[in-house]
Amino acid sequence: MNPTAVILVVLSAVIHALRNFFTKKARDKQVFIWWYELIGSFIFLPLFAYYLIKEGFVWNVGIFIGILSGFLHALYWAFHGNALEHGDLSHVYPIMRSAPVLVLIFAVLFLKEEVSIIGIIGIILVVFGVYIINMKRITLKTLHEPLTTIFKEKATLFAFFTLVTVSVYSIVDKVGVKFINPIVFTYYFTFFGFIFFTPYIFHIRDKFVVSNEWNLNKKSILLNGFLATFGYGLLLIALALEKVSYVVGLRQLSVVVAVLLGGHILKEKHKLIRFMASIFIFMGAFFISIAE
Repeated sequence: MNPTAVILVVLSAVIHALRNFFTKKARDKQVFIWWYELIGSFIFLPLFAYYLIKEGFVWNVGIFIGILSGFLHALYWAFHGNALEHGDLSHVYPIMRSAPVLVLIFAVLFLKEEVSIIGIIGIILVVFGVYIINMKRITLKTLHEPLTTIFKEKATLFAFFTLVTVSVYSIVDKVGVKFINPIVFTYYFTFFGFIFFTPYIFHIRDKFVVSNEWNLNKKSILLNGFLATFGYGLLLIALALEKVSYVVGLRQLSVVVAVLLGGHILKEKHKLIRFMASIFIFMGAFFISIAE
């Protein structure tokens, strides 16, 4: 891989993990997400305006796909916040980032794409990683426990909802960028997502909770808003330098980073099992991304 692309992707992966780390530390995770998505949309606005003026406004089916993607992103933000609210970062983040498996499966089912042996191996590795990350200890007696975890633990349940939502909007976005410039399309789904997410936030939280989150964590909110835009910018540059598959696969390194942050800084339990699981998930996601 291009060395510059590697550095950019690794930085992007670290940034994504850090954003979730700061979200985990917030008092109200869903309100925190609402705030930094609002800040990020303002930071991203000049870039969106530049490409919109450069290429001109195009009214086509891509607009409606952007609205659908926005709705899915609003669901994603809600599930994401709930997952971090109820569970450890080192537990729920790797599950949420296991989307390449479902994306590949959905692509085969709905976009009629083919899967190679490497892709199948990748799926097995990710599934294995997600399975053992739900274990407290690895023994024959506890081998069956993850099968019932999703029905008993809210954190795991919301993490899987997040995983499914990410997988679906990834397929939708893949179709959307065929009609509209990727940067313009990204702003569309962010804008519409915010329109859907805002009524939900003010339905479940009162104005005091929203304003209090800003007062308590304005620095982290501003930082996350910047990191969201900056991390995406790094990813775009990397995509211009290297194959999309390699970039997407390497970015899954964020799973390992998040587990290390959760285990060593937030002092979460089961560090070794979750680190092992994150390695399997990263390897599997990378194999899926390079599968032809």
